[in-house]
Amino acid sequence: AIGILIAIWLFVRKEKKDYAWALDRIAIVVALAGFFIRIGNLMNSEIYGVETTLPWGFVFLRNGENAPKHPTQIYEALAYLLIFILLYRLYWRKKGQHFQGTLISLAMILIFTARFFLEFLKEDQVDFEQGMALNMGQILSIPFVIAGSVWLWHSLKNKKTAAIKRKK
Repeated sequence: AIGILIAIWLFVRKEKKDYAWALDRIAIVVALAGFFIRIGNLMNSEIYGVETTLPWGFVFLRNGENAPKHPTQIYEALAYLLIFILLYRLYWRKKGQHFQGTLISLAMILIFTARFFLEFLKEDQVDFEQGMALNMGQILSIPFVIAGSVWLWHSLKNKKTAAIKRKK
């Protein structure tokens, strides 16, 4: 992830664009990538939820489980897909002329808020999380929601438009 951010920084520097301009465009596909990553987690029987009696519970036989579990990978994948659709529509509704930083900040808020709440349905990933009120995924999500909220407020306050400038 750090390598991608550095590559974006090098690109915007060369093209004389604003960093937030590029991040707004990347945010849309990051949500879609999150969707595919969670589908991969489902296929690998990774990061599943706690036991459930709901009819759509999955039995992850690969891991030796016998009880149905919440398919949290699907829940999270659907959340990311909805976030992708929302960001995509917002981008094209404004024809790319939104305030710089709006889409990346919204993506941060929505993705990490979804993750925060879905973590309540997941089994603990590591032993030290047992007995904790919040697991590590939730603890790590909080700063991103706060940072996204501050960034969104800053973007809306400054009202710097991210217009598309096409070369002819």
